[in-house]
Amino acid sequence: MPFQFFTVEGSRIDEGIMSRFHVVSPAEVRLRRFLKEKPRIGPSLVFTLLRVSEWAKSIQAGEAENPLRRKLTHSATGSEPIQQIAENLIERASGIERDLLLKSIQELLFYCVNFETNLNLEQIKTRLKGFLDQEKRFAFMQQFLCFYVFNYVSFYTSDSFRAMSSTPQVFEQEMEQVEKICERTVASALEPYEQAEGVLDRTAAEELIQKIEQRLRGE
Repeated sequence: MPFQFFTVEGSRIDEGIMSRFHVVSPAEVRLRRFLKEKPRIGPSLVFTLLRVSEWAKSIQAGEAENPLRRKLTHSATGSEPIQQIAENLIERASGIERDLLLKSIQELLFYCVNFETNLNLEQIKTRLKGFLDQEKRFAFMQQFLCFYVFNYVSFYTSDSFRAMSSTPQVFEQEMEQVEKICERTVASALEPYEQAEGVLDRTAAEELIQKIEQRLRGE
């Protein structure tokens, strides 16, 4: 049986041999190559991450008012309140960056309410508080970053993965691997902050996003 090889930060090791170095899979090598000339993650993610964290904190604390409350329509149902919340949480973003943030926050909120689409604002807040009480704000922030990082990577690299895939099934498998890479990257970068239970200041948030991007790009 022929050996299978994986890249280990510039070298190769046989499959199955334990190493203290990070083993880079073929999919990760391709991802790094495809990202090489692509735009870096914009600063709006930092501001939005901090805003999402503060909003989650207010919901978890059961506060009657929060910075978004007056801007939202309490009687709205369906996807409208989710979209309203997402739009109000996005900070200092425009163009593609805003679109990626909007998509990621909406996915996060639908994930937290078990993808139910006919909830009004108060029902959404109740479900979110239940999620936060059970999973804690750290898990909430981690899930948001997982959604955003995958959406960012997918937007800029999916065409390249599609072009090199022999069939639609191969493309789907590639993107599934990419999604797992994004999740591992976020989890690894976030690990030192876990004891802070999702509380980040601007400096920490900037360092976190920089660390995530550097690991994605293999820098």
